[in-house]
Amino acid sequence: MTTEPTTEALERIGTWRRRLADQTVVSATEVQNKLFDLYGDLEPFPQLERIKPWLSLTIERELFSATELEEFLSDLQNELGGPEPAGV
Repeated sequence: MTTEPTTEALERIGTWRRRLADQTVVSATEVQNKLFDLYGDLEPFPQLERIKPWLSLTIERELFSATELEEFLSDLQNELGGPEPAGV
């Protein structure tokens, strides 16, 4: 098994970050759905542990700010070794 993060996860993160540029707040349901997608992509990798606390938050909260999600996704993308997406 490779130790490199999947391309799918990096693509998913980049797409999500671009969408956040046009949003102020995001519903917990939308965040949860996107995190579950990332969860599947990152399951064999140690970065999966970064997703778990955020999934717990989606149960406790109704909304997330686009800013806090952008910060989380930027950190995760950097940890995975992915490039910054254009326009972010």
